[in-house]
Amino acid sequence: MKTINLILITLLLVVSTNSYSQKDLSDYKDIEGVYITSYWGNINVIGTTINKKKVFNIEAKHTDTSKKTVSIDDLSNFVSFEVIKKKLYIQTRKPKGFESIDLNLKIPENLFLEIELLKGGEIYAENLRNGVEINTLNGSVKLERIGKYALVNAANGEIATSFDTIDKKQPISLVTINGGVTVALPHTAKRDLRLISRKNGYVESDFNIDSDKKIINLNSKQYSRQPIINTARINGGGSLLFLSTENGPIAIKKLKA
Repeated sequence: MKTINLILITLLLVVSTNSYSQKDLSDYKDIEGVYITSYWGNINVIGTTINKKKVFNIEAKHTDTSKKTVSIDDLSNFVSFEVIKKKLYIQTRKPKGFESIDLNLKIPENLFLEIELLKGGEIYAENLRNGVEINTLNGSVKLERIGKYALVNAANGEIATSFDTIDKKQPISLVTINGGVTVALPHTAKRDLRLISRKNGYVESDFNIDSDKKIINLNSKQYSRQPIINTARINGGGSLLFLSTENGPIAIKKLKA
């Protein structure tokens, strides 16, 4: 209980003093994941590298109906925090009119991250080693230096994800309705591949792709009027890599060895 209270007090103090505080990661030993739910606003999450100074920070900005943006000194009226079964839940309030709340967080890199953005905004996450799951409605999703896996569902926005490491047993799924999908993988990645681009698409790949049928406009950068729907393999196959868009191209990049 003392650990939970310390986490909540620390998070509130970070914003109320408008500065970052730093605490040893052992203070958060009972937390395994961060779960963010918001309505409107950008969300940025940076995983902090393990070193002598562990950081767990949050700051927020509020934009009101007149489009005036200010830093939030007191989070209590805008953002709530709750710890349940080793999960830290962070939730913004329901919008009062057309307002947005931007969140910037630094969390230990070993924590799992889940984000649900109900109305819209840009999402950026970096250096998270234990998996990422995201559901969003309007706005792009960019993930860099991710570990294990990612499940991303977007309705209207581009998705770009880069993995430093992947769990060979975990699936990766990047799905949007409107926008391009890009994924960068280690050169040794072995995946069963499912590609869907229903219109205005093409497929770029740094990997050799073994497909059951010809992939339309593979590495041609010419937009196809026909749906591109293929089952294929990378490096002999493995767990699922599902890349899907209703409107846009798909790119599969190979990270340098």
